[in-house]
Amino acid sequence: MTETFILFFGSFFSVFLLGFNSQLVKDGNVWGAFSIAWFITLSNMLYTRSFVLSSSFENSYLIAGLGSSIGIVCSIWCYRAFKTKSFFLRTATKNIEVNNA
Repeated sequence: MTETFILFFGSFFSVFLLGFNSQLVKDGNVWGAFSIAWFITLSNMLYTRSFVLSSSFENSYLIAGLGSSIGIVCSIWCYRAFKTKSFFLRTATKNIEVNNA
């Protein structure tokens, strides 16, 4: 049962972080991409370890596929929220600077 959770969340976070990192790279956010790469490595190691140790290939495939599918969708939603929030923060900072000048 524990291996099932590790497999699901390992595949979820692996794909989630890869998707999020891909969008950071596309936007040129070097430090964000560098930081997330360490977590991608950790999640890939957990995912691979739990997949290799599982007893049933079919069940492992279904669990990993479900985690990966949910992970990429969550990555898109979270990145949109991240971009919108950072846009509003930058706009608010610029408005404060203009009003103080």
